[in-house]
Amino acid sequence: MNKSSTKFNSQGFAVFRNLLSKQEVQKYRAAIKTLSGLRDEDFGQKHFECPDGVSKHDIFWDIIWNPNLLNALRSLIGHSIRYTQHSDIHAHRTGGWHRDCACRTFGKGPDWDESVEKYRVVRVAIYLQSYAESGSSLGVIPGSHLHERPLTEEEWNAWVHRFRDSFATKVLRRMKLIREVELPERSTVMWTTGRRGLPWVNPSVPIWINTEPGDCVIFNQRLYHCASPINGPKYAIFLSYSPDNLHAHNHMGYYRYIRKDLRYENLRAELIDRLTVEGLYLEPQTPNDLEAFSKSYQ
Repeated sequence: MNKSSTKFNSQGFAVFRNLLSKQEVQKYRAAIKTLSGLRDEDFGQKHFECPDGVSKHDIFWDIIWNPNLLNALRSLIGHSIRYTQHSDIHAHRTGGWHRDCACRTFGKGPDWDESVEKYRVVRVAIYLQSYAESGSSLGVIPGSHLHERPLTEEEWNAWVHRFRDSFATKVLRRMKLIREVELPERSTVMWTTGRRGLPWVNPSVPIWINTEPGDCVIFNQRLYHCASPINGPKYAIFLSYSPDNLHAHNHMGYYRYIRKDLRYENLRAELIDRLTVEGLYLEPQTPNDLEAFSKSYQ
């Protein structure tokens, strides 16, 4: 196991800058504008989202087997990766704190059962605008894909005191760069390791990743994350990959058969052929194969 995968396994995310070229960024940004019918200046008034968008629109297919992306994925979750179909195309869309896995409540459901196989389904987020023009950031809570426990009232008060009285805060106040410390939402401050409560151990708090054109963030689908508010245009492409295991089939089955509101479709024959050639094709299971998994949502 290399250093990047070790860090990824513990934190739940990794950032790859300039994964796409400037030409690719321009191509896909123009394609999203055409698909959505939205302009840059429509941000804050209208937004667009297309579930299964990469699979449905062949202009985006080259991203699925982009060599830079595949190299990044293999450095994190191994060489035997498959495309799990879960994809989205977004324009000017933001969102609150959530998880992208099928079982979104921590510790409940098959996604959290690693007694047979580790959960290694990952989300790929690719951004096509600069931070300067959009103010767009991706918020993540490191370790929240592994553990989650809220702070007690006593722990919260003690942490707030330490946070407000920290050396960095004092320096910023002295430089008159801040007046009051802006605390994270309480629900986003949590224990994500078993070492909680010790005087020298702090809980996890959100990290905000400012994204530039062509940047890619890969994160465990169980990781608690959030899209920031924006003050300009935002365009993003999302995909999903996993080693070929039970969790991968459950994830694909969830979006195909359980989330029927998203209208996922069978992959086109041409896409299946190319995925097969690239070694990325995951043979979908039937609803009957996923019966036990489906019952966990009833």
